[in-house]
Amino acid sequence: MQKVITYRLKMMLLCILIATSSSLFSQGQTTRILIILDASRSMGENFNRTSKMQAARDIVGHIVDSLNGNPNIQLAMRVYGHQSPQPLNDCEDSKLEVAFRTKNAATIKSRMETIRPQGVTPIAYSIEQSIADFGQDAKNYRNILILVSDGFESCGRNPCEVVQRMRQQGILTKSYVIGIGIDALKYSEFSCMGEFTNISTEDQTEDVANSVIAKIFNSVFVRVDLLDTENRPEETDAVMTFYDRSNHLPKFNYYHTINPKGNPDTITLDPAVNYDMQVHTVPETWKRDVNLTSGKINVITQPAPQGYLRVDVRGETYKGKINCIIKKNGDIINAQQTEYAQKMLTGDYDVEILTIPVIYINHAQVEQDKTTTLEIAAPGFVTFSKNEALIGGIYEYRDNKLTEIYELNEASLKEAVAIQPGKYKVIYRYASKKRMDATITVEFEVVSGTSLTVRL
Repeated sequence: MQKVITYRLKMMLLCILIATSSSLFSQGQTTRILIILDASRSMGENFNRTSKMQAARDIVGHIVDSLNGNPNIQLAMRVYGHQSPQPLNDCEDSKLEVAFRTKNAATIKSRMETIRPQGVTPIAYSIEQSIADFGQDAKNYRNILILVSDGFESCGRNPCEVVQRMRQQGILTKSYVIGIGIDALKYSEFSCMGEFTNISTEDQTEDVANSVIAKIFNSVFVRVDLLDTENRPEETDAVMTFYDRSNHLPKFNYYHTINPKGNPDTITLDPAVNYDMQVHTVPETWKRDVNLTSGKINVITQPAPQGYLRVDVRGETYKGKINCIIKKNGDIINAQQTEYAQKMLTGDYDVEILTIPVIYINHAQVEQDKTTTLEIAAPGFVTFSKNEALIGGIYEYRDNKLTEIYELNEASLKEAVAIQPGKYKVIYRYASKKRMDATITVEFEVVSGTSLTVRL
């Protein structure tokens, strides 16, 4: 009676774990679990009071029964070594016996009962075939592979290379290997294929199955401390993207926040993955090779001190938005408009304000929790009135040379341009005149906030 109560309690706790954890860290993703079952001839050997094959059936049966009721979990089973006898050395003896579906535990268990071990051990081939099992849309799922086997590859290939390739391609999230009476000297040969667990007696089948399930659906609490210049975790309101380090694909996005108690809020992540964390500050910042430890709150610290940068146009006459390019060390890191305070990492920036002519401001300093405001004069408005079509441009005398700042529109007879205050020249020639001595130069001056007509 006590054993029955203990079993029911374990099952209840396991169901709670699966229901809560899968929704917490999978962010709506369906988890697909493919079980690859060894049915090579050696699986028919005795294993204490039963056979290795029966121990494998017990493990798989317990796993699928435990997961059967969750609508966000799909199960499938591939078997190898069961179609051709060992003397034929059939290294392609592998078949998807049960395809991915929800609530198909009974189908998997029924199919296992009909399988008789007889062949060789094409592990690498079977894992490679699982790529098609997971399907072309594999990257839309959280894909788990569980190999249950009593022996290593017998067809001369390297299953570890196949697993690694699947991870790099974003097909496989995590893999587990359950050994049935594996020799301790061969443990290392299995660990490269996934997290390895071995059973030495049939009494361990339930505990090992529960352990693997717990690892698959275990989530860990993570707190991200975004540090200011005083190393206080007070920066917030930035999106964080967590990438699977093995294949560089994004897995989770969280908008950082401070909770009502004034502390960085905690999130839950899948501990089966090593991460790179990208914080979408301006410019972005990265935390590489983040490893999580189960059983505690993991704290990730990342310097992210921030202030604000704003470009304003003086005066009330001009209300238009002007685009600005922000650079650091010569690289463009952001584009923003005037009259907007952009939150940025503290530091030194160069600003290009796309007026006519372009205004360059170097070494603008952004400081912690302060707003650095750069002011420019309001432009004047110049209307160029043309008697006929012409070719020409507006030039500024700068650094002891003339520089073109604007090309006139040849097809337009009336053209309005917003230009920064200063003295300029229009150098042009009527399109109908094909002589260089027909070039005309007109000087004009722009005053901030005023309008001017230049007749050409």
